[in-house]
Amino acid sequence: MKNSIMLFFLFALISIGYSQSKKDSLQEAYISYFKAERETIYLHLHKNIFMVKEPIWFKGYVFDKKNSRPFFNTTNVYVILYDKYGNEITSKLFFAQNGVFKGNFDNQKDISTGEYYIQAYTNYMNNFLEDESYLSQPIFLINPKDADKESIKKTKQEFDLQFLPEGGHLISEVTNTIGFKIIDCEGNGIEIEGTVVNSKKDTVATFKSNQFGLGKFDLNMLKNESYMAHYSVNQKSYSKQIPIVEQEGFALSVNNYTNTSITYVTLKTNTSTLKKETNKTYYMVINQNDKISVVPIDINSLKTSNAIPIPNNKLIYGVNTITFFDDQLNPLLERLVFNDDGSQFLKSSMFIGTKTKDSIALNIKTFNKDNLPISTNLSISILPQTSKTYSKKEDIITAFLLKPYLNGNIQDAYYYFTEVDRLKKYNLDLLIMTQGWSKYKWDHIKKGVQELNYEFDVGLTIDGIANIPKTNRQGYYVQMFSIPNNLNEQTSIEDDNHFYFNNFYLKNGAQINFTVYKDGLKMDKIKPFIKFVNTNREFTKHSWQINTRCNYDLEGNFHLINPLMFSNGKEQVLDTVNLTYRIKKEDDNFDFDKSYIANSYSKGIKIDSIARRNYSYVTDIINAHGFVVDQLPGSGQVRIKNRNPVSFLASNEPLLIVDDVSYARNYDIIYNLPLDEIDEIYIDPNGNGYGSRGSAGVIRVYKKKGAFIKNSIQNNSAHEVIIENGFSVEKEFYIPEFYSQSKTDFISYGTIGWESNIITDDNGNASLKIFNTNIPDAIAIIQGFSSDGKLLSEIKELKLSK
Repeated sequence: MKNSIMLFFLFALISIGYSQSKKDSLQEAYISYFKAERETIYLHLHKNIFMVKEPIWFKGYVFDKKNSRPFFNTTNVYVILYDKYGNEITSKLFFAQNGVFKGNFDNQKDISTGEYYIQAYTNYMNNFLEDESYLSQPIFLINPKDADKESIKKTKQEFDLQFLPEGGHLISEVTNTIGFKIIDCEGNGIEIEGTVVNSKKDTVATFKSNQFGLGKFDLNMLKNESYMAHYSVNQKSYSKQIPIVEQEGFALSVNNYTNTSITYVTLKTNTSTLKKETNKTYYMVINQNDKISVVPIDINSLKTSNAIPIPNNKLIYGVNTITFFDDQLNPLLERLVFNDDGSQFLKSSMFIGTKTKDSIALNIKTFNKDNLPISTNLSISILPQTSKTYSKKEDIITAFLLKPYLNGNIQDAYYYFTEVDRLKKYNLDLLIMTQGWSKYKWDHIKKGVQELNYEFDVGLTIDGIANIPKTNRQGYYVQMFSIPNNLNEQTSIEDDNHFYFNNFYLKNGAQINFTVYKDGLKMDKIKPFIKFVNTNREFTKHSWQINTRCNYDLEGNFHLINPLMFSNGKEQVLDTVNLTYRIKKEDDNFDFDKSYIANSYSKGIKIDSIARRNYSYVTDIINAHGFVVDQLPGSGQVRIKNRNPVSFLASNEPLLIVDDVSYARNYDIIYNLPLDEIDEIYIDPNGNGYGSRGSAGVIRVYKKKGAFIKNSIQNNSAHEVIIENGFSVEKEFYIPEFYSQSKTDFISYGTIGWESNIITDDNGNASLKIFNTNIPDAIAIIQGFSSDGKLLSEIKELKLSK
């Protein structure tokens, strides 16, 4: 008897130790797998329908998934435009700073009408098995020349209905919860209702979807019984088999919307399973990235239905993954839940400020849940209220809090986090439930820490070679000089003749000069070879699927979208919309007057033989047209001021833009710059079309095609390199001229304003200016985050006529 008791206790101790070992294994696997930093990117596009030659402006936000903060470490972000077949159209590199970046794509005139996608990623994301990149919802590009082609119509209304057991399994003799979703060929939900019958044709359950085609119902499923669902779409009846019930196993259901402070997890099974699994220990794992809690579950203590209450304050904010493992650490059930107390969301208020003939001032204030002001980094798109060009399919909240963990599509992102109530929490839970298991698979997680084979790029690296004789390499070094990049650096030359400049922000298309020196003397005959080693990083997981599954036929009269009709005589001319342009004579030979709307407000100067005869340098022309120019002899420095007073507080220094690259108020690039290499100059002392940024005027300079600007303080001993695939710079926002031909088109497809660089102060205040188009009603789409990771996503109605 004594020996039996001792053996029992020895077995118990071994079981406890064995259980603890498995618990530790689970914790270690999750913590190791998610040890590395992970970025998430979201792009706020200023709209989602674009005309050919109309830029696609966007602002990028980079988020730290593990710590729910802006990700400050990211600098190099690649953004690619694809067609609907996954073919790359164009690619650009952008520089992120403090978790944000901004930019644009220029649509080419030969691009075809259709759906396109934008992907954003970093080289560092290649380290992970999961696709962590950003992929936009489809955007639409319109080429008016395609209007003459055969029209397109949808020939078949396809749809897909799926029944999804909650947690992954249906068990006999158990009341199972079954989720369902029905979507059309474009991924949008269809509202349906129906019945479930058994093999005897008895109705055993009914179901009804919400507006997104999502729903769930409970069904007590009997052993060796089959079930059929009956429903109708467009007055046509359909039937679908309910998944087959399993004889043994576990099922679960989750309720996190009834009680605001507790999430109830109900683990269900049948008596035959409890008998088979007796004396075993299972595990419930709750995790979000590396944050993990493991709860051992003694099968002997279970009943056929077991309610497990989890206080919400013990869950992580955002998506939590609940996974049940058996005693061999095989995942049996999984359910994602969203935990939200509303504290992470910001709000804003907007007010109409000063209104002039050309512009309207807008004031914005940002504040937290408790109505306390908070500094926030924002982007704002202003569209006509009846615009057809914005989509509610994605926003910064779903991009950072939902999408990183889900596998499927979210139909209406704005719905779930706007004026949240119990019904919206229920519908959000339906969305998550019908997405299935997390995209982070246990087969990957259990392998633990991942090798980081791809660099965390920081700026660009230059690998150069200087052909220096082996006999004497002492005292040599290389100087790198670039006015557009504000660079004047030097580095030593190594024994193998290599030299390096690491981690520099280098603008695409800008000129850099490299000069070899020996003991302070220029070596005119040594021209170094330059290579940029990390300007083009490919993404290794280009495997995304196109969302559209509709069948189309090139017959009939249906257009996917009505292309803008140009001057067809039926549209209303924009006589009440303030998009006026300076009319040039037909014999004016200006190439860049339409490249920016602001050029049409400016004095355009063609650099021909007459201009070169009257002026020697670019600064001479600027000095003669409303500005005072001061060149400091021998220094390479230039100062420019507006002759007219601007305001007491505002700067009186104009913006300088050369070949669409803004140099802000750094004018040194035009020091002693002769007119031989210049094609056109546009000068506007009033800065029309640029809001507060151009309050002291705008100067735009366009070089001749293929011309390089050589600064006078450099000489022929320098080796000149034009940066290819460098960092792209965002163009100033403008309204394309073709919108002036039709008020109807502008109201449907145009953009009133786009601001990508708004930062509210510590009191939550900021202001911006938009064009006064005399459009009375508008909407503002606002996205952004604070430095502590709180998110703002709102759509506001504006009365601009007040």
